Amino acid sequence: MATTSDEQGAAADYVSLGPTGDGEDVFVDDDGDASSPDVPIPPRSCEASPQYSTSRPATTLSAQGNFLLASTLFSINHGCVTTCLNLATARLGDIGAKQSSVLYLSYSASALLGSTWIIKKVRPVNGLILGMGLYSVYVGCFILAVLQMDHPIIAEVIALLGAAVGGLAGAILWTAQGSFFARSAEVHSQDSEITTLPDATSDLSAYFAAIYLFGEVALNLLSSVLVEAFGLAWLTVFTIYFVIAVVSVSGMLLVYEHPADSDSDVGSFSNTNSPDKATAAWRVLTKDPKMICMVPFNLVFGLAASFRSSFVSSEVVRIALDDNKSMYVGALSAVTAVVAAVMSLIFGRISHVIGKGTILVIGSASFFLVAFPFVVFPDLTRWGWASVLCVYTLQGIGRSTFEGTLKAEFADFFSYEKEGAFANIVLQSGLSNALGFFLSINLPCSSPGTYCIEYADGTLHNVLSYELLIMVSAVLAAFGYWRAAVLYRRENGQSLRGTPEE
Repeated sequence: MATTSDEQGAAADYVSLGPTGDGEDVFVDDDGDASSPDVPIPPRSCEASPQYSTSRPATTLSAQGNFLLASTLFSINHGCVTTCLNLATARLGDIGAKQSSVLYLSYSASALLGSTWIIKKVRPVNGLILGMGLYSVYVGCFILAVLQMDHPIIAEVIALLGAAVGGLAGAILWTAQGSFFARSAEVHSQDSEITTLPDATSDLSAYFAAIYLFGEVALNLLSSVLVEAFGLAWLTVFTIYFVIAVVSVSGMLLVYEHPADSDSDVGSFSNTNSPDKATAAWRVLTKDPKMICMVPFNLVFGLAASFRSSFVSSEVVRIALDDNKSMYVGALSAVTAVVAAVMSLIFGRISHVIGKGTILVIGSASFFLVAFPFVVFPDLTRWGWASVLCVYTLQGIGRSTFEGTLKAEFADFFSYEKEGAFANIVLQSGLSNALGFFLSINLPCSSPGTYCIEYADGTLHNVLSYELLIMVSAVLAAFGYWRAAVLYRRENGQSLRGTPEE
């Protein structure tokens, strides 16, 4: 495909040989043949864009400190959002269910069609501020919806509009976070004499995942404390979360933007009026084979997460623990988040020794084991606390690899197009979550049996098909990562131990 002047050049095995007869750049493959590149690559060397300073702003915060501050504020804001999302159906009924559906659709569509262009236009830190600000609007809509519950039509309109804004906010926020993380890792590795870029991405991804997940746990537990201990009305609770979200946005003004002093940043943030910038996520997905290989990992994460929410939390806990009022669901969900936070730090430390690939295989195996026990031991009446806790723990281990290590590998694999790469995580995980929730209510069976479970509402569901889909996706995730790693190392002229050359 034709490239712009700002996108010409190459990374890894892509090398600029000058314009060809049809105006395209070329690259040299393993056989020394020249052909057109599949993905536009930023220039290898060029002048820094004059609109962005190449000097470090005067601040007492290091690149790592700046990243940790942004991660903390991000965690607080996103914790308010996830709490409201978890409460949507419980507090708003059918309106809440519709709101969550619109949220995921808006989330995925925004990632595909525009979030990359927005981040390239306003830059990552401003993107974080914009996304967090729009997320605050989403939280604020819960206040208005609760006030209008006596007028269902008005309440539904408010909730759905808020969901559309929230979906856009999520796509912008996560794309900006990915770009900011990748650039922070680059600067951190440059500032440190002993830290390589792969080590920097491992460290910062682990810190972010731990902060993010601990924040999620704290903000989710806060709602229970406010209601149970202090007896506050839900209107007051939502108002408190709105105030917290707004304060976290204000704190982002203390976070500084890293200067665009690398070639990839200059190419990435220049020529933002190009229509290609709005579809960067789609171009990376369809043109870079590494991204196709990474799809199964995002898929199994979404499927396993929706499986836990729609089946384990709702039906397994009810039957196995005799919990008809869902009293234990909140505590069990907190177990998943706490395990994920702790394992993120552990994996961040040991990734320097065993490699990120090994950790992602562990994550794939964990997701596999979330579903596998229900295939082997389908009689839920014989389950107990130990087996249920094991499932929530395995989900936490798998989630830690998604929130931390996977994003570190994306920063390494797709450094030429950070925004498009991280928008793909948003797109793929959003769609897989939506698919999981759709399958949870659309895999019917005729009569109760070993794998045909009767839910609390009397409906029958074929859980075996769902469980097998998760297990197959987990196997494909491990194989897909291996293939992506092979392609990445070949692009960079590195050897992959234990991998046969083709």
